[in-house]
Amino acid sequence: MGKPKNERALKDTEAMARAQMMRISAQKLNLVAGLIRGKKVATALANLTFSRKRVAGEVKKTRSNKSTNKFILLSRHKRKK
Repeated sequence: MGKPKNERALKDTEAMARAQMMRISAQKLNLVAGLIRGKKVATALANLTFSRKRVAGEVKKTRSNKSTNKFILLSRHKRKK
């Protein structure tokens, strides 16, 4: 009974972060997101730190929170095995 379980949209090595109510256009945000898309966390945070775009600070805050959460979840998952 019930619905079948959906597969994960992301791999175990990928992370997705969302921020709501950012007061900036999607086009400007996508310029900064394109700089860090597909990069390792340390490289992405370094790029955001030295970016001159205003939105880079908000993206960095969102990204670093998601990285921390992902690390905590992975460490819990490894302990259970």
